[in-house]
Amino acid sequence: SCSTFKWTSYKTLDAISKSVDITLKAYADMRVIGKIDDVTHAKVVDLKYRYERAMILAVDAVKFNLESPAPKDVIATANDLIETINSIIK
Repeated sequence: SCSTFKWTSYKTLDAISKSVDITLKAYADMRVIGKIDDVTHAKVVDLKYRYERAMILAVDAVKFNLESPAPKDVIATANDLIETINSIIK
């Protein structure tokens, strides 16, 4: 049913959000101790902004269209952000 689909979409977005939050926390810890230079930080800030915009659009899509899955943009931008940060902090 539509409500099940909507619930599943929200759970997917929640899982994406939690993964990004965990990654951003690890990144912030590295930034605070001086392990991240300003050029790299600017790249991460840009990716984070793109992810946030995509997440807003994804949440709106779920809210207003009960048959719309989470847009691929939010998944792609979240993956870009996570992969970039993971490559930086390893």
